[in-house]
Amino acid sequence: MTIHLRSLFLLWLGAAISIAEIVTGTLIAPLGWQLGLLAILLGHLIGCGLFLLPAAYLSAQRQQSAIGVTQSVFGPWGVRLFSLLNALQLLGWTAVMIVNAQLAMNGIARHLLHYQSAVVMASIVALLIIVWLLLDHQWLFRINNVVVVLLAVGMLVMMGGIMTQGHVHALTGGQLTFGSAVELNVTMALSWLPLIGDYTQKTTQPWRASWVSVCGYFVGSVTMFAIGLLTVVLTGKADFTAVLAQSRWGLVALLVIVFSTVTTTFMDAYSAATNLNNLFHRGHVNLWGVGVTVVGWAIALGVSMAYYQNFLYAIGAVFTPLFAILAVSVFVLHRRLAWGWNFAWWLVGTLGYSWLQRLDFIGGTTLLLLILLSAAVYLTSRFTRLYALD
Repeated sequence: MTIHLRSLFLLWLGAAISIAEIVTGTLIAPLGWQLGLLAILLGHLIGCGLFLLPAAYLSAQRQQSAIGVTQSVFGPWGVRLFSLLNALQLLGWTAVMIVNAQLAMNGIARHLLHYQSAVVMASIVALLIIVWLLLDHQWLFRINNVVVVLLAVGMLVMMGGIMTQGHVHALTGGQLTFGSAVELNVTMALSWLPLIGDYTQKTTQPWRASWVSVCGYFVGSVTMFAIGLLTVVLTGKADFTAVLAQSRWGLVALLVIVFSTVTTTFMDAYSAATNLNNLFHRGHVNLWGVGVTVVGWAIALGVSMAYYQNFLYAIGAVFTPLFAILAVSVFVLHRRLAWGWNFAWWLVGTLGYSWLQRLDFIGGTTLLLLILLSAAVYLTSRFTRLYALD
């Protein structure tokens, strides 16, 4: 599946246009709009520049999937382990996106139509995701490109309405440090790390395809985070859905929420299916994606969003050390440590993530872990045998 550069940009722009990104942006509001916007920009520069761009380029250069690239450093068992972990986090994202959408849809529908149903709203989103998954690829990107452009226009219109009606509120309550805010931005970008290569692996222009993909995500994600932040700062209300429901753009918001969830979540479901196919080598990837969507829909009906922030941190804990070891091995050493060493350092990094959070590093825990673990792998290479990359 070769994707044109314009379609890649719009694909990743559409991936970033989601209610989940806006909701995460609202969590940064205790910092105020100035520090909040600084945290958003810094976090996205770290997440996109140090993680997504190298990962996309590596897959494009080697023409392997995002998880398939890990075989060069962790071997076939590593691919199986990380395929499973990635499938689980993508299944989690599928559920998170569906539940976020149904909560937002119900909030707006209750105000506009005096109707609400978690099952109905979640089912509408899940069915549309399945339709996206079953579309022929040529038609998929044609439709997706049009929908993403309309979503971008819709989001800008809604944001314009909020900014003209609101004024800056003094916010009280809520404990969030600048480093923690940066980390929320980094981990959101990091959640796409295990699958961005799935869409750049078949390109004939590795650097341009990688750059265009990351730019699409950066533009969309920064905008969504800023919308979430500014909504709270300008209205004094932490519930983005309630603000939309009471605005004159309620119906537009409802459509944007539905289709933005679809354009984002079909990528999660498709990549989860790719990882499951890596494990079992049976069936069609699109049908695996349908299965992931159905399971995600079932989970969404019972999941609580109280653990959403912890879910983001768990992604950082698992995939930051994986990427650090991979990046040092491929880009610096051009060789690898013994598989045992790499798995040991990955485990140390995963377990050490929560401890490093206590340090409240200004650049976020993920950046600190990347620096420390990269140094550890490099120093280990000075006194142990190195092997050719597989």
